Amino acid sequence: MRQPLRPWTYRVSRLGRFRIRTMDLYVTRTFLFAYAICAVSFVGLFVLIEAFGKLDRFLRQDSSLIVTLFKYHLAMIPTVYANYMGPILTLAAAMFTMTTLNRQNELTPLKGAGISIYRVMAPIFFFAAGLTAFSFYLKENVIPTYREPIRSALALSRSGPVNPMPYFDKDNGYLIRVSEYSTTAKIGRRVEVSESHPNGKWKQLLTAEQLEWVPSTHSQTDEGVWVLLQGSIQRWDEDGNLIVNSSASTEERLLMPFRRMELITTLKPVDLETSDMEIAYLSWQDLKTQYQRQPYHRHLAVKLHQHFAFPLSHIVLLFLGLPFVLNLQNRSNFMSLAMSFGICATFYLVSSIAMNVANQSDILPPILAAWLPIMLFGSLGITMFDHLPT
Repeated sequence: MRQPLRPWTYRVSRLGRFRIRTMDLYVTRTFLFAYAICAVSFVGLFVLIEAFGKLDRFLRQDSSLIVTLFKYHLAMIPTVYANYMGPILTLAAAMFTMTTLNRQNELTPLKGAGISIYRVMAPIFFFAAGLTAFSFYLKENVIPTYREPIRSALALSRSGPVNPMPYFDKDNGYLIRVSEYSTTAKIGRRVEVSESHPNGKWKQLLTAEQLEWVPSTHSQTDEGVWVLLQGSIQRWDEDGNLIVNSSASTEERLLMPFRRMELITTLKPVDLETSDMEIAYLSWQDLKTQYQRQPYHRHLAVKLHQHFAFPLSHIVLLFLGLPFVLNLQNRSNFMSLAMSFGICATFYLVSSIAMNVANQSDILPPILAAWLPIMLFGSLGITMFDHLPT
């Protein structure tokens, strides 16, 4: 008479193909080894390219070259990983792993033992899901914490200062234009602050050579006041006539100069920084807040959706890359790396085109621009994945 299974035995038996096997440990070890090699290689290449490409900028800094390089790469490597490099490393390591198994003729006996090729790749997808979560954690919790070092690194990386779009202060009725803005010094150049009457005609125009941010004492947030330096004020009545300052000298009757004046406004430093389409240190909540404050910045709406969409590329690109290795019976690790670069480059090109179209016109909604590459590559990858010989 057959004995009934004990509860724990029944639970284990139900795991079936999902039990951890020696094969899983072998695939995991191969994947982690490949990931480590790719990470060291790619990070080393990034450091060399940045160090030599921007050497003149690093030499102009006050601190020593070694300290400057260390601070720059300490801030930039997590940012580049979370926004660009992460999916490349995942796909390259995954294709390297499957190529190794294929080259060593280990897939055929596994299939002969009744193990599906999908089951063989399960550890790779498990780690890809973990790297997806890790990328999102970096973007949401780690990178925003190191905003100041990343600001400094991005300022070094740019060829020049930010050229912000005009900011409209709804509370005070100001339209503020800043020609150039330094995100590290928090100083704007060639500033215009205009205010209009209810009938639409100009009320006053403030022009200044410089706009300087003075932070609150001991404040760790963007709290403080703006100060206008070396400027002038011009005023009009509701009929559009210039108001004469009768108490001033002849030269100052229509244009009243000032050396220093505090500007009462809702404008914050981050409002000027978000004009930069490459801004990469805002959390999802920060992006949402800034988009509510500046809905005319369409790239913020795209980044708001891309904050969730891009980390999924760790998994999506696997559906497209792994079938190339298995269908072509590729045995060359060099070819696998080349194919992974090609797939990722195509993905980033499509993403860039979609973002630029959404940023500059209404043809493509921001939500579609962020998710379109995921949907395109995901649907194509799943189709190829479904036709794998298992």
